[in-house]
Amino acid sequence: MDIIAQLKRHEKEQLKNWINADEKVSRRFAKDIVKFANENPDAIKNYCVNTLPREFSSLSIVYEALSEFSVAFNQFLLDEIKRVIVLAQTKQIKPEYIEVLEDIETEDIYSKDETIYIEIINVITSALHISNEEQLNLQLLNLLDWFLIEYDEDDDIAEVSSWINRMKHIAENATQLEVREEAKDALENLDENLTFNDNAATLESPSFFDKISRFFKL
Repeated sequence: MDIIAQLKRHEKEQLKNWINADEKVSRRFAKDIVKFANENPDAIKNYCVNTLPREFSSLSIVYEALSEFSVAFNQFLLDEIKRVIVLAQTKQIKPEYIEVLEDIETEDIYSKDETIYIEIINVITSALHISNEEQLNLQLLNLLDWFLIEYDEDDDIAEVSSWINRMKHIAENATQLEVREEAKDALENLDENLTFNDNAATLESPSFFDKISRFFKL
Protein backbone atom coordinates (compact mmCIF):
# COMPACT_ATOMS: atom_id res chain seq x y z
CA MET A 1 0.00 0.00 0.00
CA ASP A 2 1.52 3.34 -1.03
CA ILE A 3 1.83 6.36 1.26
CA ILE A 4 -1.24 8.20 -0.02
CA ALA A 5 -3.37 5.08 0.32
CA GLN A 6 -2.18 4.60 3.89
CA LEU A 7 -2.94 8.22 4.73
CA LYS A 8 -6.42 7.84 3.27
CA ARG A 9 -6.93 4.74 5.39
CA HIS A 10 -5.90 6.61 8.54
CA GLU A 11 -8.21 9.46 7.53
CA LYS A 12 -11.14 7.10 7.07
CA GLU A 13 -10.44 5.38 10.39
CA GLN A 14 -10.10 8.74 12.16
CA LEU A 15 -6.59 7.76 13.29
CA LYS A 16 -7.79 4.84 15.44
CA ASN A 17 -4.94 2.54 14.38
CA TRP A 18 -2.44 5.38 14.28
CA ILE A 19 -3.13 6.39 17.87
CA ASN A 20 -2.54 2.80 19.02
CA ALA A 21 0.51 2.19 16.82
CA ASP A 22 3.90 1.36 18.28
CA GLU A 23 6.24 4.36 18.42
CA LYS A 24 8.80 2.66 16.19
CA VAL A 25 6.14 1.95 13.61
CA SER A 26 4.95 5.57 13.74
CA ARG A 27 8.44 7.00 13.32
CA ARG A 28 9.17 4.64 10.44
CA PHE A 29 5.99 5.70 8.67
CA ALA A 30 6.80 9.37 9.28
CA LYS A 31 10.19 8.91 7.66
CA ASP A 32 8.55 7.05 4.79
CA ILE A 33 6.26 10.04 4.30
CA VAL A 34 9.26 12.35 4.04
CA LYS A 35 10.97 10.04 1.55
CA PHE A 36 7.79 9.87 -0.52
CA ALA A 37 7.35 13.66 -0.30
CA ASN A 38 10.91 14.26 -1.48
CA GLU A 39 10.29 12.06 -4.50
CA ASN A 40 6.68 13.13 -5.10
CA PRO A 41 6.26 16.66 -3.68
CA ASP A 42 3.17 17.45 -5.74
CA ALA A 43 1.41 14.27 -4.64
CA ILE A 44 1.81 14.93 -0.92
CA LYS A 45 0.89 18.59 -1.33
CA ASN A 46 -2.23 17.75 -3.35
CA TYR A 47 -3.27 15.24 -0.72
CA CYS A 48 -3.08 17.86 2.02
CA VAL A 49 -4.71 20.65 0.03
CA ASN A 50 -7.64 18.39 -0.81
CA THR A 51 -8.13 17.22 2.79
CA LEU A 52 -10.31 19.24 5.15
CA PRO A 53 -9.11 19.11 8.76
CA ARG A 54 -11.39 17.49 11.29
CA GLU A 55 -11.12 16.30 14.87
CA PHE A 56 -8.93 13.31 13.96
CA SER A 57 -7.10 14.12 10.76
CA SER A 58 -4.35 12.38 8.80
CA LEU A 59 -3.00 15.87 8.18
CA SER A 60 -1.52 15.72 11.66
CA ILE A 61 0.63 12.76 10.58
CA VAL A 62 1.91 14.61 7.52
CA TYR A 63 2.56 17.87 9.36
CA GLU A 64 4.51 16.16 12.11
CA ALA A 65 6.57 14.10 9.66
CA LEU A 66 7.47 16.98 7.34
CA SER A 67 8.39 19.33 10.18
CA GLU A 68 10.28 16.84 12.34
CA PHE A 69 12.25 14.93 9.69
CA SER A 70 12.73 17.54 6.96
CA VAL A 71 13.41 21.23 6.39
CA ALA A 72 12.52 21.12 2.72
CA PHE A 73 8.78 21.66 3.26
CA ASN A 74 8.76 24.66 5.59
CA GLN A 75 7.20 26.95 2.98
CA PHE A 76 4.53 24.36 2.31
CA LEU A 77 3.77 24.08 6.04
CA LEU A 78 3.42 27.86 6.17
CA ASP A 79 0.99 27.63 3.26
CA GLU A 80 -0.96 24.97 5.13
CA ILE A 81 -1.18 27.17 8.22
CA LYS A 82 -2.63 29.92 6.04
CA ARG A 83 -5.05 27.50 4.38
CA VAL A 84 -6.38 25.99 7.59
CA ILE A 85 -6.85 29.38 9.24
CA VAL A 86 -8.76 30.66 6.20
CA LEU A 87 -10.94 27.54 6.28
CA ALA A 88 -11.85 28.37 9.86
CA GLN A 89 -12.34 32.07 9.12
CA THR A 90 -14.71 31.26 6.27
CA LYS A 91 -16.53 28.66 8.40
CA GLN A 92 -15.64 25.76 6.12
CA ILE A 93 -14.32 23.94 9.18
CA LYS A 94 -14.93 24.31 12.91
CA PRO A 95 -12.44 26.65 14.63
CA GLU A 96 -11.49 23.76 16.92
CA TYR A 97 -9.94 21.95 13.96
CA ILE A 98 -7.18 24.55 13.82
CA GLU A 99 -5.67 22.37 16.53
CA VAL A 100 -4.29 20.06 13.81
CA LEU A 101 -1.64 22.73 13.17
CA GLU A 102 -0.17 22.10 16.60
CA ASP A 103 1.38 18.93 15.16
CA ILE A 104 3.78 21.12 13.20
CA GLU A 105 7.08 21.02 15.07
CA THR A 106 8.49 24.55 14.88
CA GLU A 107 11.81 23.91 16.65
CA ASP A 108 13.78 23.23 13.46
CA ILE A 109 11.83 25.84 11.53
CA TYR A 110 12.88 28.43 14.10
CA SER A 111 16.52 27.36 14.25
CA LYS A 112 17.07 26.71 10.55
CA ASP A 113 14.51 28.87 8.74
CA GLU A 114 13.78 31.87 10.97
CA THR A 115 12.17 33.85 8.16
CA ILE A 116 9.46 31.20 7.79
CA TYR A 117 8.98 31.05 11.56
CA ILE A 118 8.49 34.81 11.71
CA GLU A 119 5.95 34.63 8.89
CA ILE A 120 4.09 31.85 10.71
CA ILE A 121 3.68 34.02 13.81
CA ASN A 122 2.78 37.01 11.63
CA VAL A 123 0.01 35.01 9.96
CA ILE A 124 -1.47 33.82 13.24
CA THR A 125 -1.32 37.15 15.06
CA SER A 126 -2.74 38.94 12.01
CA ALA A 127 -5.72 36.57 12.07
CA LEU A 128 -6.64 37.70 15.59
CA HIS A 129 -9.48 40.21 15.58
CA ILE A 130 -12.02 41.37 18.12
CA SER A 131 -14.80 40.67 15.60
CA ASN A 132 -13.84 36.97 15.34
CA GLU A 133 -16.09 34.46 17.00
CA GLU A 134 -14.82 33.47 20.42
CA GLN A 135 -13.66 29.97 19.57
CA LEU A 136 -11.62 31.15 16.59
CA ASN A 137 -9.64 33.61 18.70
CA LEU A 138 -9.17 31.03 21.44
CA GLN A 139 -7.77 28.48 18.99
CA LEU A 140 -5.46 31.05 17.41
CA LEU A 141 -4.16 32.08 20.83
CA ASN A 142 -3.61 28.45 21.82
CA LEU A 143 -1.64 27.92 18.62
CA LEU A 144 0.43 31.02 19.31
CA ASP A 145 1.17 29.83 22.81
CA TRP A 146 2.41 26.54 21.37
CA PHE A 147 4.58 28.00 18.61
CA LEU A 148 6.05 30.81 20.72
CA ILE A 149 7.72 28.25 22.98
CA GLU A 150 10.58 28.25 20.47
CA TYR A 151 11.22 32.00 20.71
CA ASP A 152 14.64 32.85 22.18
CA GLU A 153 14.98 36.15 24.03
CA ASP A 154 18.55 36.49 22.75
CA ASP A 155 17.37 36.72 19.16
CA ASP A 156 16.63 40.19 17.89
CA ILE A 157 13.39 39.82 15.92
CA ALA A 158 11.93 43.18 14.94
CA GLU A 159 8.45 41.74 14.43
CA VAL A 160 8.05 40.86 18.12
CA SER A 161 6.68 44.30 18.97
CA SER A 162 3.95 43.83 16.35
CA TRP A 163 3.06 40.43 17.79
CA ILE A 164 2.76 41.94 21.26
CA ASN A 165 0.63 44.85 20.05
CA ARG A 166 -1.80 42.57 18.21
CA MET A 167 -2.17 40.26 21.20
CA LYS A 168 -2.43 43.22 23.57
CA HIS A 169 -5.27 44.68 21.49
CA ILE A 170 -7.21 41.43 21.87
CA ALA A 171 -6.41 41.25 25.60
CA GLU A 172 -7.80 44.72 26.18
CA ASN A 173 -10.64 44.93 23.66
CA ALA A 174 -12.17 41.49 23.02
CA THR A 175 -15.73 41.33 24.27
CA GLN A 176 -15.39 37.78 25.59
CA LEU A 177 -13.74 37.45 28.99
CA GLU A 178 -12.20 34.06 28.19
CA VAL A 179 -10.53 35.45 25.05
CA ARG A 180 -9.10 38.41 26.98
CA GLU A 181 -7.75 36.09 29.65
CA GLU A 182 -6.26 33.71 27.06
CA ALA A 183 -4.55 36.62 25.32
CA LYS A 184 -3.25 37.84 28.66
CA ASP A 185 -1.89 34.38 29.46
CA ALA A 186 -0.19 34.18 26.06
CA LEU A 187 1.42 37.57 26.62
CA GLU A 188 2.55 36.64 30.11
CA ASN A 189 4.10 33.47 28.75
CA LEU A 190 5.91 35.53 26.14
CA ASP A 191 6.99 37.96 28.87
CA GLU A 192 9.10 35.20 30.42
CA ASN A 193 11.35 35.45 27.36
CA LEU A 194 11.16 39.17 26.62
CA THR A 195 11.98 42.53 28.14
CA PHE A 196 9.07 44.64 26.99
CA ASN A 197 10.39 48.03 28.19
CA ASP A 198 8.11 50.73 26.73
CA ASN A 199 6.18 48.11 24.77
CA ALA A 200 5.15 46.18 27.87
CA ALA A 201 1.57 45.01 27.69
CA THR A 202 -0.47 46.74 30.39
CA LEU A 203 -3.56 44.64 30.84
CA GLU A 204 -6.76 45.67 32.55
CA SER A 205 -8.12 43.24 35.12
CA PRO A 206 -11.53 41.75 34.34
CA SER A 207 -14.30 43.82 35.84
CA PHE A 208 -16.47 42.49 38.63
CA PHE A 209 -19.39 42.29 36.20
CA ASP A 210 -17.26 40.25 33.77
CA LYS A 211 -16.44 37.76 36.49
CA ILE A 212 -20.04 37.45 37.66
CA SER A 213 -21.29 37.15 34.05
CA ARG A 214 -18.82 34.35 33.36
CA PHE A 215 -19.76 32.52 36.56
CA PHE A 216 -23.47 32.61 35.81
CA LYS A 217 -22.93 32.41 32.02
CA LEU A 218 -24.94 35.59 31.50
